Amino acid sequence: MMQQIKIFSPATVSNICCGFDVLGFAIDNFGDELFISKSNKDVVSIKKINGYSVPNDRKKNTASVAGQALLDYLEISQGFEIEINKNIKPGSGIGSSAASAVAAVYGINKLLDNPLKKEELLKFAMQGEFVSSKTAPADNVASALYGGIILVNNRENYKVVKLPAPKNLFAIVHHPLIEIKTSESRVVLPKSIKLGIASDQLGAVGGFIHSLHTQDFDLMRTSLKDYLVEKYRADYVPFFNEIKSLAKINNTICCSISGSGPSIFTLVNTNEEAQRLKLLFDRVYKSKNLEFNSYITSLNSKGVHVL
Repeated sequence: MMQQIKIFSPATVSNICCGFDVLGFAIDNFGDELFISKSNKDVVSIKKINGYSVPNDRKKNTASVAGQALLDYLEISQGFEIEINKNIKPGSGIGSSAASAVAAVYGINKLLDNPLKKEELLKFAMQGEFVSSKTAPADNVASALYGGIILVNNRENYKVVKLPAPKNLFAIVHHPLIEIKTSESRVVLPKSIKLGIASDQLGAVGGFIHSLHTQDFDLMRTSLKDYLVEKYRADYVPFFNEIKSLAKINNTICCSISGSGPSIFTLVNTNEEAQRLKLLFDRVYKSKNLEFNSYITSLNSKGVHVL
């Protein structure tokens, strides 16, 4: 049986315009790396953290909390040490807390010779996610765990549906290097919504899902609108309105806020268009002297996996 393992867990985009708290996708080739080793202790502990700063207290780190929740459920006293290469900035809107939590439960399950199926791991990763935000939905965790595009039901024990992703569908992701906490960003959201708005959002979700199955990009373009939260968060995300205006001028499929921000994602249906718009949007951030990272990803990217 293996004594140690190295795991990659991807950054993720959540909400996908009309999919507040229920739709997400994984980002290619960018995420956290965790080295997980068996130890002589009987708990999950954090050995070392490289990169962005996150708590090394085992009761406050999303990875150790998630891993411990898994062990407690299995009633296993075997301990594990975790070293984290924290590449995703906390508060980035691209699933920083989720990535580490997913990597921990996935890696520990592997080292225990897979006593649980993948779908059973989600609820333990969510225990780590709750350390970051007690109101966190499962869209980032499910995206990191499954890869590709997911639809998650947060009310029915996190039932996940993996949706088809057209091969020629690409996302451009811009990540300003500032922090917006999910818990704080939810304060600006309305406590209730009108029935008509709920109906519009439901219609948009249905249209988007059908467009994935039919690869109908015109339907996708008309469906991917956020009637619920974008307008409340837009002014808190640096240069979002400027980027969205450019996206509209260039007839993109959609442009919206990932999670609670500050990251922004834009969908297009050719890699060439993604490359062109990435450079265009890069210039906006550079002109404002705001540090940022930017990526192009397919929407068929892998979820968590062994390196």
